[in-house]
Amino acid sequence: MKFFLSRKYDNYILFFSLIGVLFLLPFVNAMPLLRFALVGQYTFVMFYLVFSARHTRALYLVDMAFVVPTLLATWLDSIYQNSMTFVASYLTMMIFFLYLQFLIIRQMVHTHKVDTNTIFGAMNIYLVAGLIWAYAFILLNHFDANAFHMPSYELLDKKVELFTYYSFTTLTTLGYGDIVAESAQARMLSVFEAVFGQLYLAIVISKLVSISWRTDRDGGSAKDS
Repeated sequence: MKFFLSRKYDNYILFFSLIGVLFLLPFVNAMPLLRFALVGQYTFVMFYLVFSARHTRALYLVDMAFVVPTLLATWLDSIYQNSMTFVASYLTMMIFFLYLQFLIIRQMVHTHKVDTNTIFGAMNIYLVAGLIWAYAFILLNHFDANAFHMPSYELLDKKVELFTYYSFTTLTTLGYGDIVAESAQARMLSVFEAVFGQLYLAIVISKLVSISWRTDRDGGSAKDS
């Protein structure tokens, strides 16, 4: 229990939790019961955010204000699976992951040394960004069925998996071309994600290298003195 609540390992645990979400996505349509496992994985991520943090009471309330509506909407959608619960689920998840992204970035900005936990934090920002854009694409497609050109052999009930795939291929600028943004909104969202992916790699790598160089320099100076 002490391991899970330690800030020293928070980015490790979050990383493998997010990988678990991505691993389960392709199997949900083949085995519907795995939907509950996927929601359970989301639940773990959300509660881990609350209980691993060293917050004041006010910040705990802020965390819960993001977590509780997201959990309610996500579990309701896993049970009822109608249009209203679908929109509520992915809208609240997108907002929650934006908040999670803010917390990770804030932690990264204030870090003073590069260790494995910091590196996992940098990877978490990338994974969370891909999920945020995936939820945005899912919602856009829900309200505008012509926003994307989909392969004719794909089933509509696989759109969560498909748009997660589309999001990460856009984020990494692979662009396989099997799913194509057609509406102006879809194209612009895709552009923003691709630009973010490139800028993120350039900025974060330079930031980590700068911190590492400064640490080695200061450490070397201390030894010399």
